[in-house]
Amino acid sequence: MRIAIIGAGNVGGGLGKAFTGAGHDVVFGVRDPESTKTLSALADIPAATAASPSEAVDGADVIVFALRPAAINATLADLPPLDGRIVIDAMNRFDGEPARSTTQDLADRLPGAKLAKAFNTIGFENLSTASQRETRAAMFVAGDDPDAKRVAMQLASEIGFLAEDAGGLANAKPLEEMVKVWLALTQAHGRGIGFAISRS
Repeated sequence: MRIAIIGAGNVGGGLGKAFTGAGHDVVFGVRDPESTKTLSALADIPAATAASPSEAVDGADVIVFALRPAAINATLADLPPLDGRIVIDAMNRFDGEPARSTTQDLADRLPGAKLAKAFNTIGFENLSTASQRETRAAMFVAGDDPDAKRVAMQLASEIGFLAEDAGGLANAKPLEEMVKVWLALTQAHGRGIGFAISRS
């Protein structure tokens, strides 16, 4: 698949490395393809490319948002309509409106998109190393659209996670709260930890 990752920071870079490692084509959609941050991401992922957000989403099979929430509105203003396109929200909101998820922001601005929430309940450094874990970490995926959820779960599995269906988009905000629990746990266990499913 061709995957456009909007944002080339820690989360975007981690996902880019993981997706290219799984055989996918990755293009970063960024405001400045020559920025230090973008060039650093590209240096770590030689197979990836960078372009403006509008150029990156052109022809992409999947669009992943990995921005700071404050940059969502300005970035969306530069994008073409994404009706019928699969969009995955990998963002978390730590300030601003506490009861509102970043997925709600995307849903309001992209009413025709097929949305899923994923890749936000673990630290960025674990995204590209999931396949190396002794015990597979769970990756929770929420979504109302079956195509978006299926693709997000497929990608999570391909990069080494145990993909878990976390219900509909109403659970996007609870998933954002989970990363706060993860951050608290890292104080005692380090940033290499992840959530796992225990079965009887």
